[in-house]
Amino acid sequence: MLVRTLPLSLLLVTLTAAHAGTKLETVNRELSGNRTTTINTWAQGGMMRVETQPNESTMIFKDDTIYAISHKDKSYIAMDRASMQRMAEQLNPALQMLQERMKDMTPEQRAQMEKMLGGRIPGAAGEPEKKQEIKRTSRNDKINGYSCTFVEVREDGVLTDELCVVPGNALKGSAELMVSARKMAAVLEDMLANVDMPWLKQMSQKQMQNFEALGGIPVLSRHFYEGKPQSETTLSNITSETLAATLFEVPAGYTKKDMMAPR
Repeated sequence: MLVRTLPLSLLLVTLTAAHAGTKLETVNRELSGNRTTTINTWAQGGMMRVETQPNESTMIFKDDTIYAISHKDKSYIAMDRASMQRMAEQLNPALQMLQERMKDMTPEQRAQMEKMLGGRIPGAAGEPEKKQEIKRTSRNDKINGYSCTFVEVREDGVLTDELCVVPGNALKGSAELMVSARKMAAVLEDMLANVDMPWLKQMSQKQMQNFEALGGIPVLSRHFYEGKPQSETTLSNITSETLAATLFEVPAGYTKKDMMAPR
């Protein structure tokens, strides 16, 4: 899921001024099958580009628009406030019907539906939101040369994530990345304002709240399910450099597609 591939990028928090661009490389590993994915993120001047390898797609954020680019068929879709408003008008009736249906589902049926949608839906169909706690521990480690302290995230007392955090000024270039991440988060919040998906809005808002509460920059994040570690993301490299403007442009010759058109 997107919410599991992007957090380490968004979590790079610092309040210093931003000038040069930033390139960040993180590696996500699914612990069950030992499947590894590399995520490259570039940020500069409030713009962002994210690529996942192995993959055939790219995400670019520029001028308050999110571009989802498919290199396989050389196409892209552009998501801005106007297109999200049109999508909301088409999707809201179906989303309302889905939430009404989920109220009458058995736990097994709901679990199957959430699996199809990519995970648990917090607050959906009247389900109470879980109480979340973020707590700094006394455990320390050294990840890729960075000394860090573990922070635990719990929902209703159950461990869901642990992150090894370094001081906010420990990584050069994290300021530029956070400027872009904050700007994209604000635009996403506006885009979702009219979409009848309160659980998605909660997830988006909680992500940014969590990032602020960590008190530093995570160089390792590990996700748990039912007490067992499922995946982990590690910062492998971050550099500060001036990036070419073309890095944040849709490649020439790519065809624009309607985001609501059948795939």
